[in-house]
Amino acid sequence: MNAKGVALLVDPHPCGHIVYPYREEGLVGQAVCLFASSGLRDGEGVVLIMSSEHRESFKLRLQLEGLQVEHYETSGQLTCVASEELVKKFVVGGSVDEEMFRSTIGDLINQAKAAKSGYPRRVRLFGEMVSQLRATDLGATTRLEELWDEVIKEHSVALLCTYALDSDEDLLPDQLITIHSHNIEREPGVP
Repeated sequence: MNAKGVALLVDPHPCGHIVYPYREEGLVGQAVCLFASSGLRDGEGVVLIMSSEHRESFKLRLQLEGLQVEHYETSGQLTCVASEELVKKFVVGGSVDEEMFRSTIGDLINQAKAAKSGYPRRVRLFGEMVSQLRATDLGATTRLEELWDEVIKEHSVALLCTYALDSDEDLLPDQLITIHSHNIEREPGVP
């Protein structure tokens, strides 16, 4: 990842919609950990909507960074949610239940904003729902990304989306790339 990509993850725009297409699991873990740990250290609320496959490894990476994950979860500053469960709530038969999405994600954001100081925190979110949905329904994936844009603007939050690329893919389809405000692209020659 280049320096611009690192800077985006450490200090994302408050309404940034970042996409990171990847092939290597280790690289996506580093990116998510950098994004989440930077937010936690800055006192921001962090919501990680991640696959059960990534849940433990991402949490372990945060612990190896010296963060007390359980403390952050108990305090409400860190929320970890299973992406598979959320996708089941929002997408039924290829249709996105837009009101359910807005309500559920809005509740997660509002909980993450709540701080004991009484002043709302900035919030950043990481999500894997779109990557999982893309494998079966590109149309629903695109609509979900558009809904994320609406939520980002309404709540002034930053969102990092990751997409696992197949071995024969070089890029995501343009319709997915253009929805995002920032794209962390691979450097030439780097997988």
